[in-house]
Amino acid sequence: MKNFQTSDSSPSKALHNTPETGTIEVSKTPAAEPQARPQAARLEPLVYRVEEIAQLLAISSRAAYNLCNTTKDFRVLRIGTSIRVNKMSFDSWFAAL
Repeated sequence: MKNFQTSDSSPSKALHNTPETGTIEVSKTPAAEPQARPQAARLEPLVYRVEEIAQLLAISSRAAYNLCNTTKDFRVLRIGTSIRVNKMSFDSWFAAL
């Protein structure tokens, strides 16, 4: 069984094994504090969903889909079956109304 030498009972002290004597000694320096992870910057979306367009214009979802399918006034992106509207393009058009 190994001997344990402690000169300080503080829980923040690090233990070091010394193979020559077969004992574990407590370090006088505190263990390194864990580094805080920097918060990831919250990115604003560059597009609106059709449901968001409907809310902004206070119209039904069906009317918003019809608008997105027929308009040439702002950029509409189709990705598979999804429809997205370029935020800058829509905001410029909406401000001009």
